[in-house]
Formats: sequence, C-alpha cells, structure tokens
Amino acid sequence: MHSNILLNHTFVLMMRFLKHIGLLVGIACCLSSCKKDFYADSPSDKLSFSTDTVSFDTVFTERGSITQCFKILNNCDGIVKIDKIYLENGSSSEFYINVNGQQGPIVKNLEIDAGDSIFVFVQTKLNEQKRDTALYHEEKLLVDYNSIQSKVIITAWGQDVVNFKGDCIGTTTFTADKPYVIYDSLVVKEGETLTIDAGARIYLHYNANIIIYGALKIQGTLESPVQFSSDRLEETYQLLPGQWGSIIFKPTSSNNSIDYAIIKNGVNGLLFSGDGTHEISCDISNSRISNMSGYGIYAQVARINSYNCIFANCEYSVVNILGGQFNSVHNTISNEGTPSGRKYYPSVQISDFVADTVTYALKLVAFYNSIIVGSMTNEITISSKNNTSLPCSFQNCLLRDTYTKVDSVYYKDNSFYDKEKKLFASSTSFVLDTLSQAENIGNINYANLYPNDLHNHSRISDEKPDVGALEYYYEEKKD
Repeated sequence: MHSNILLNHTFVLMMRFLKHIGLLVGIACCLSSCKKDFYADSPSDKLSFSTDTVSFDTVFTERGSITQCFKILNNCDGIVKIDKIYLENGSSSEFYINVNGQQGPIVKNLEIDAGDSIFVFVQTKLNEQKRDTALYHEEKLLVDYNSIQSKVIITAWGQDVVNFKGDCIGTTTFTADKPYVIYDSLVVKEGETLTIDAGARIYLHYNANIIIYGALKIQGTLESPVQFSSDRLEETYQLLPGQWGSIIFKPTSSNNSIDYAIIKNGVNGLLFSGDGTHEISCDISNSRISNMSGYGIYAQVARINSYNCIFANCEYSVVNILGGQFNSVHNTISNEGTPSGRKYYPSVQISDFVADTVTYALKLVAFYNSIIVGSMTNEITISSKNNTSLPCSFQNCLLRDTYTKVDSVYYKDNSFYDKEKKLFASSTSFVLDTLSQAENIGNINYANLYPNDLHNHSRISDEKPDVGALEYYYEEKKD
C-alpha cells in the first residue's frame, strides 16, 4: 500500500519535471526561431572581411592563376542579407569569382546567418599585354548590403612570356626581354647552340627538361644572372624541390659554358649523361645550383671545370662524379638537405662504376681551396670497382670527413670542419661568418687562378685567401 503511494508520488513529480523541461525546450526553440528570423538590416550592422586585399604574385598572361580565397563574416546578432557581390568591371574583368558555389562576375541575394561566414574564391587569367615588362592589374570586388557598400581590392602583376612545348630548336639566342616558359621539354639539336643572354629568365613546368644534344652557352653577369626555376611563382613554392626536371647534356654535347647562372628547385640541376664514347665538356663558373630533389650535378663521363660556384642542399648528392674529369677551384659545396629532407648520400660522391658490369674510366678529380660540408659526419665517398686508389686530390680544402690512413692518399693540407663553430653567416647566402673556419686557409697559388670571388671581391689582396666561393668581406656601414 505504502509502496503504491510512493510510486504514484514519484510519477507525479517526474511528470511535473518533464513538463518544465518541455517548457524550457519550447522557449529555447522559440528564441532560436526568433533569432533565425531576425534580420540585421541597419547600416550600422556591418560585415567583416578576413582581408581587404587579394594579391597574386606575377601571373603569366594567357594562363590561369592559382585560386585564392577570403571570408566574409557576420558578427551581427541577426541575419545579414547581401544584395549582390560583384566585380566592378563585370564581364570584361580579367578576374573570376565564385561565392559559395555560385559563379560570378555577379552573385545576388545571399544570406549569412548570425555568427556564420561565406567563402569567396578568386582566380585570374590575364590577357596578353604585348609588352616585355610586367604590368600591374587591379580590380575591385564590391559587396552591397544594408544600403552600404564594402570592397576588397584584387591585384596581380601580368607578364607576357615566350612559350615552348615539346620544341626541338636549332641555333637560338634567349634574351632578357621576356621570360621563357618550357612545357614538356626543350631540345637543342646536335651541332646547334642555345645561347642565353644575361638577365634571361627560364621557367620550367612540372617534369619539363632542357635537353642539349648540341651546346649550351649561358652568359650571365653578377648584376644580371640567368635564372632557371619553376613556373610556379607563388611564395609557397619558392623552397619546394622537384618542381621541374633537369638540364640534360647528351653524349653528343660539347663546348658548354655556364657563367653566372642560378638553377634551383628542380630534380637535377645539371645531368651529364656521357656513355664513354664521347666526353661531354662544360665550364661552370660563378653559379649557384641548389634545392634539388635529386642531384645538384650528376656527371657521368664528363669533363667539367668549375670555380666560384655554390652547389648546395639536395636530397641526394650535391655532386656525383662517375668517371671522366672534374676540377673544382674555390667552390662551396654544402648539404643540409631540402625542406623535403635528405637521403643518406654524401655531398660529394666519386666512383668509376655504376654496377658490377658498368665501369667508367676516372681520369682526374681535384678539389682546391674548396668547402665540402653538410649535416653528415662523412660528406665524401670515393668508390673504386677494384678497390684501388683513384686519381683524386683534395688540397687546401675545408672538409667534413673522418680522416683515416685509408683516404690520406687523397688529402693534402686540408682543414676539417668543426660543427661547434659557425661557418656561414647565412645558411642561404653562404657568406662566411666573421670567425669562420674557412678564413685564411687557402693556397695563394690556387687563388691566383681566380683572384676575385663570386661577388667580385678580391681574395688575394691580403695574400691569405679564404676557401670556398666567397671571400669574407667586411663592408663598413655608411652613416
């Protein structure tokens, strides 16, 4: 009897509790519905924007850009109705918009709930400008709502280019007038010469190569180097390796010369593919090769003379020599890897064979007054097919290597890298630090061969040359 009374009482209390809960839920839904139906339509109810300017890096004309975006945010208490979002120049604009899936140049009647936002996506495809220099483009994206107007500025620099796609060319000169963009590959025929003038810019698309059956003559200067890089110019791509292929020299190629070139962000910088029947020749001076997903220089049966160069930061070896000849004077070779990492390959790799049955005669490899360093304990590997000494010489260099009696036949008057000491003032420019180990340890006789460094500073004025491509130089600050 008492238990039944208790159960009835409990039931009544639960029903009252549920009634109150239902009432609260109803009130909440009502408030939510009221909020949803409330429009913030006063001129004082303003939207906010994640940016006031959308800027594109240099865009090649007649070619679409990457997509950029920004947000329009509603921080008001109610819904904001947008009458229209549109490009000021309408259908004649060289910019394109997409607002929450709706294509422009004009999008009408959008609503943004309180506390919500929408995305606006922006692209451009600039028309040919018929001029050599870059041209500035600006457009306004306008947003009309609540009897007011907001705007976002869209900007881009447009650049006309010369396009190549799978072309095979004869004797030609590339000038500094317009950049060159290479898709697929550009082939220089046997017996023909591609000359590239100072200041020329060559941009290569993904997997695109320059293939030399004839000769390549790069004629840059200190003030106007020749530049090879990816055709993706956005800032996020500036340190990404492997964006294009390689500059490839075929067995018929000879008499190549490269002076003041900057080659970066490809798979291999220079790839010499000699076959033993013909020796590819190339002089490389005052140049920089860096940030490759493969090798900086892959030299198979080639005769290479290099000086005042910086070869740096590759995922494989910076310099890989398979047979042939390689002469290095006052070069800086450094490998800390790329932003994508580094494989377990030394900075400099020298051998006279590829596989058990494939050998290449190694005539001479010599490094004088050079720097060979990196993140590994041993940055030099010398491999012989028959486990005999090869004609290699490292003299008056700064090396990161474990010195043993086995390899002492190759070394003379070298210094060895101390990782506790700062070598470079900058890890990107490779300018020597004030107290760098590389200072004053070079041989004056080798320095006299190339008395000025990569920046045209004298390395022999004090008769104590530094090693590497750059002499330490102190420039007094002007008041």
